[in-house]
Amino acid sequence: MLRFFIVGALLIIFNQIVGNYDSFKESLDTIKTIISPFIYGFVMAYLLCPVYNGTVRVLYRTLGKRFRNKKRIFSICKLIASVVSVICLIGVVAGLVALIVPQVIESITGILNTLPQRLEQLSAFFSDITAKMENRRMAMRITEIYSQVQTNLVELAQTKLLPGMGTVVTQISTQVLLTLKTIMNVMIGVIACVYMLNSKERFQGQFKKLIMAMLPKEKADSIFDFARHTNRTFGGFINGKIIDSIIIGIICFILMKILGFPYPILISVIIGITNIIPFFGPFIGAIPSAIIILLVSPIYSLYFLILIFVLQQVDGNIIGPAILGNTTGIASFWVLFSIVIGGGLFGFIGMVLGVPVFAIINYYLSLSINRRLEAKGMDSDTISYEDFSKYKIDKEEIR
Repeated sequence: MLRFFIVGALLIIFNQIVGNYDSFKESLDTIKTIISPFIYGFVMAYLLCPVYNGTVRVLYRTLGKRFRNKKRIFSICKLIASVVSVICLIGVVAGLVALIVPQVIESITGILNTLPQRLEQLSAFFSDITAKMENRRMAMRITEIYSQVQTNLVELAQTKLLPGMGTVVTQISTQVLLTLKTIMNVMIGVIACVYMLNSKERFQGQFKKLIMAMLPKEKADSIFDFARHTNRTFGGFINGKIIDSIIIGIICFILMKILGFPYPILISVIIGITNIIPFFGPFIGAIPSAIIILLVSPIYSLYFLILIFVLQQVDGNIIGPAILGNTTGIASFWVLFSIVIGGGLFGFIGMVLGVPVFAIINYYLSLSINRRLEAKGMDSDTISYEDFSKYKIDKEEIR
């Protein structure tokens, strides 16, 4: 009876969500805006956990032998670990800003300075082509098309861009206010991060206490196993991808410096950050980077694309597997599938977290299927259900 009641209640809730989707989405956006500082804090605390745990472990091992009041020493260790974690966070952010901002300013300035020259070179290129063409009618036609494009660009600037400057200024002002609000939320998130780091054991204990009180021991243990597996999958994947991306960014910077590419710091940071996205990351970072280099030197832009292709092969076949191993346990097709679906639903975050989320779903779905097959006395090995007869191969030979 209780099961039917729960199913009925869920159907009613689902019907209300579908029937009032716009208001429901607006409510979700409001809730997300309110709790965003705690979301930032949770993400920062999760990423800083290895630093915090390692600091507490080393300090307690050192100081615990010299003092009798273990509880007080443990509190001091946690306090120092919190300070070290925040310093690491600030150091990483400040380092990225110090590396990226000057390079961004330099690249924008360089683009603005070289743009007139590039346009003149493009005009001279078209003039040279039309002068060498034997078909004068075709040459005149190309010249007319080029002149028409220039005229359309001028009209676009006069009729669209200049009158719309007021709207642009308004949008810039809105974005500035939004940025300031985001900075404020991040600052609150740092404070929440410190509280979460210092209270994570208490939160874990309260959660386990609640689950043990509400559910039978067997179901409670299954929930704890799920939490441990989820943490292990997410932690292994995210930390591994961060280390992998740092290595790729460093290698990219070294190679660009050796080969004399422009803007090596800016582009290496872009490649490193986008490399966090599995499969598509190197290509997502390579496109804007190649465009930036193209404005300086077209031939270097081509060389850069070749460099990224080679670097991606090295990462995918050597560096990535060595660091990540088989943390997800899913096939390459499902990696691609989870990235596309996650990115389509949740954007950048979905592309990053789609793989570990799908890995967890796949793990428990496979576990449930295997248990049902074993209960029926059937083989749970997938190869037993594959058909290789079209190849005239005995599956036992390749099992």
